[in-house]
Amino acid sequence: MSRTMRLGARKAAGVLGFLGCCILAATAGERGKKPVKVTVEDEKPIVVETVLPIDPTPRIRYTPSPLGAQIRTANNQNLHLGNSTWIKVDNQVMQAGTGGRLEKANQPLPRTPGGKQRQGHQSVFIYGDLRITSIVELVPCKANERDKKRELATVMMRYIVENTGKQPRRFGLKNHMDMYVVTNDGALFAAPNFPGKILDGIELKDKTLPPYVMCLERPDLKNPGYVAHITIDLGGSIEKASRVVLTSLGAGGDGWDVPAIQAGGDSATVVFFDQKEIKPGGKREFGYAYGKGIAIPLESEGSVEIRLGGSFEPGKVFTVTAVVNDPPLGQALTLELPKGMTLAEGREIQPVPQPVGEEPVSVVQWKCRVQEFGRFPMRLRSSTGVTQTKIVTVAPAE
Repeated sequence: MSRTMRLGARKAAGVLGFLGCCILAATAGERGKKPVKVTVEDEKPIVVETVLPIDPTPRIRYTPSPLGAQIRTANNQNLHLGNSTWIKVDNQVMQAGTGGRLEKANQPLPRTPGGKQRQGHQSVFIYGDLRITSIVELVPCKANERDKKRELATVMMRYIVENTGKQPRRFGLKNHMDMYVVTNDGALFAAPNFPGKILDGIELKDKTLPPYVMCLERPDLKNPGYVAHITIDLGGSIEKASRVVLTSLGAGGDGWDVPAIQAGGDSATVVFFDQKEIKPGGKREFGYAYGKGIAIPLESEGSVEIRLGGSFEPGKVFTVTAVVNDPPLGQALTLELPKGMTLAEGREIQPVPQPVGEEPVSVVQWKCRVQEFGRFPMRLRSSTGVTQTKIVTVAPAE
């Protein structure tokens, strides 16, 4: 069994064993002592402000377009030529910017809740009783090396579609790019779920839809030249693309769907968010990113899974283990224990070590004691701005 599978198995076991379940803590004490009953509850994580090391120099250029953006390298080289966005409303197809009304055009993005300036623009289009907010934002991407800062090297296109009317509406969107990566008008593709393969003329969907697609200046995985990335899965609440078609610019189609055919020296990509119903008063949020790097929502980097073990009998030792996924440089964790619990081993604040080996996982551990029966909110604060709380209730077994 691989380490990843083992981690997944342990995670599943932890969820079954601890989250919201009553367990009997085993005792290693004197004969005749009764076991204790332990209940563990999870509070909703709190995110105050994500603070991760970022290189502030933009590594990508962009120009907003109706419901999209034109993307170029930091040296002003093409990453695509034509770029058009189309919408489908109740089976009617139209190009973005036609058939509707522009309410706001390329307005600066509001600051973050912590007061930080964001680099990007937002526009609002009105199509009948549908209100479409298009957000184009320069965002950090995943670092190439674990000890490097994140670069501002990709552009996220995010859409919020609100139904302000009284009837359900069906809405879809697609973005069509005429590919041209630095020197190559027929740039081809690769993806992590197709190892060792060059992709040409293929539709990616369902189980074949990868988290990102690589756009290669040269169709050579060992010497690809400049590599751009279409990030399909942005994580969190942002809906990912329904499908991505890697095809030829001259593939044609029926006005909405585009067949997957070999590029023949002039490639194109089409990112689809297929039509879905939006109820009155409801909304749909989806998006993707394109640029030099892979867009990673900051809250997903350095995410922490808390595991509890050992004995919760008063006076005995239990462990708090933090399993950290892909920790960013400089991440630290703080364990806050309430009255009635004490730290037996380990410092209250601990740095998260960088992973060793192929798996991007690090572990931080504390040993603690319960001093008395009661209800104890234990808080684990990450320097990424996320606080998780586990409420542990320890009582005599009935």
